[in-house]
Amino acid sequence: MSSSLNSLVLKAKQLARTGDHEKAISLADELVGRYPNEMEAWSLRAYLHARNHNYQEAVADVTRAIDVNALEPSLFFDRGRYDLVLGREESAVTDFSRGLELCDRHNDDYYRESLHFFRAEAFVRLGRKREVLADLVFVRDDYKMWIDKLRSKADLLADCGELPDR
Repeated sequence: MSSSLNSLVLKAKQLARTGDHEKAISLADELVGRYPNEMEAWSLRAYLHARNHNYQEAVADVTRAIDVNALEPSLFFDRGRYDLVLGREESAVTDFSRGLELCDRHNDDYYRESLHFFRAEAFVRLGRKREVLADLVFVRDDYKMWIDKLRSKADLLADCGELPDR
């Protein structure tokens, strides 16, 4: 990513943090027009749409980012999270699984625990107890993450206890 694009991405994120979503999204729109082959431009706009609860648009933009760079685990993590919010658990599982494959490929564990945690959440929603338990082996006992509300490993295990064995 060029230093110019990087500084504009940072500027758009700052605008969003200070509550000027309209200017942030306008800048992101400009960036995807100017840098259509840079995943960071698409990822930025996806992030801004998600901050504004426009998850359909976020999925579309992160999908475009994946078209540009299908080897970045964070993109599959993001799209999986957005699909989870939209109630598309199977799609979310597919993306979280692809993110984990890419972590293995790159020998990079940065997203691994989060991917397992979110995939376990999707499996809880799908009623797939065995898969929930398999994913939670890779999650610290004190792990917490905001999904639709603050969720912990203990929450997922408790929910899993309500699921039939299969």
